Amino acid sequence: MATSTHGKTGTLEDEEKAFRATDDDLLAEQKLSNDSEGISISTANANSNATKPAEPYRYVPLRMGGRGGTHMPSTEASALIDEIGGLATLEKMTSRFYKNAFRDVTLDKFIKSHDDPHARRFATWIHQKLTNSSVWSEDRATRSNKPVEVANGRTAVVHDRSSAHVAAWHSPKRPADEVGRHFELDECRVWMRVHLWAMRETVGDTSPSFTDYYVRFIGHFVSVYEGRATAFARDSYRWSANPSNIQDYLDNGRRMEDVLGLSYRQALRQIPEDEAHDDVWPKDRF
Repeated sequence: MATSTHGKTGTLEDEEKAFRATDDDLLAEQKLSNDSEGISISTANANSNATKPAEPYRYVPLRMGGRGGTHMPSTEASALIDEIGGLATLEKMTSRFYKNAFRDVTLDKFIKSHDDPHARRFATWIHQKLTNSSVWSEDRATRSNKPVEVANGRTAVVHDRSSAHVAAWHSPKRPADEVGRHFELDECRVWMRVHLWAMRETVGDTSPSFTDYYVRFIGHFVSVYEGRATAFARDSYRWSANPSNIQDYLDNGRRMEDVLGLSYRQALRQIPEDEAHDDVWPKDRF
């Protein structure tokens, strides 16, 4: 579990460096960021997401490499992006996600501004991670290095995933006693539910292979923020399949009462036992 940094001294740059050092995927992204300086933005693949019959299912494993199990792009994963309609569909998905996240009681506290191109940045990051394109690096090369204000009058330069999440921990919209605290299990579960709900509404049943892969992809990446959250990725996707779950959420003012504040032991009782104690997934079939 990520530990709180609330009350510690030091710069946000130090905190970002320490956070980045905890995960090989974050270190790999730093290298991509350094290598991308001076790149000019190019036209990304933006296939249309025309209505079409569901594609047949095929299992595509997560390709892992490096000393720490870094996620690697593959031709099979790239084909899944083409299957759903390319970058255009990814951006529809991330746009839908942020539209709901901005209204979510838990998630919006981490988002300082609704005006930043969050959806575009997230979509290009996903595209590059799965296909080995350069769209995220190109997009990042155009970002401003002007510091933004965070809580307690401090500033941070937000230039990639690591720095963005450090800034989120120090968002001025968070209560004072939460500033600097890393994402906790319940917050990660809310994030996955809202995000995978957006995927369900955007991709639907058109590509069961992409859905299967993407849930595992999210299960892998959420672990850098809260290692125990991985076990809840499949349940987070199932949540949006039941309309009554969504209605209860809306009726509660977009607050997930069934998740927030639960201990880890209590949370485990909400998912199947074989998922709660699965130490292989998401790196293998489920």
